[in-house]
Amino acid sequence: MTNRKINILIIAILCITLNCCASFTKKRFRKEIENLEDINLNKLEGNYSFHPIRRYYSLGKEDPNDKIPDSLVRNNAYDFLVNENYEKRKEFDSLRKKENEYQVSLNLENSKKLRLKVLENSTVIKDTMFIGKYRNGMFYLDNKYLDCNGIPHLFGGCRNNKRRIGLTKNGNLLINEAFSNEGAILLIIGAGYSYNVTYEYKRK
Repeated sequence: MTNRKINILIIAILCITLNCCASFTKKRFRKEIENLEDINLNKLEGNYSFHPIRRYYSLGKEDPNDKIPDSLVRNNAYDFLVNENYEKRKEFDSLRKKENEYQVSLNLENSKKLRLKVLENSTVIKDTMFIGKYRNGMFYLDNKYLDCNGIPHLFGGCRNNKRRIGLTKNGNLLINEAFSNEGAILLIIGAGYSYNVTYEYKRK
């Protein structure tokens, strides 16, 4: 194969890889969301429940009362926003005490910096700063994850996820994650899946 053909193939693979990244959708919560403006992003500030009160999922039949107890108990706003790996989540969970009350606090330092704190009773036990930006009525976090193995779309694939946050019309916090896992063999046999999942956290 000539160098020119190899270069064309590499460019084609890169284009396909970029186009297969996870994409957001508001389909499941479009009736619930308050579309924020750049000038009123400070509405995101406040304290919210540590565990979600509702889940909106992009797969399966739409259910206005999509409440999955196990999913809600295992999830919390801190892990979901920070995107910690499983071992980190287990480590954090082992330090928590059932008798104590946990909640998360959001504060905008400016239009591009969001501070997340975890409160145990009234004590701050986690303090994390996120970089992000306003777009389409929500705040998009810049903590995207992309991991590719082998040669994407030849012998290999890519995993990608990203998050954005917003508010419901009654002031609760929405955290939306888009996830994509794509793979193929020689551009012929493809396998993968993608989804959007959104959790709602009650304003305190």
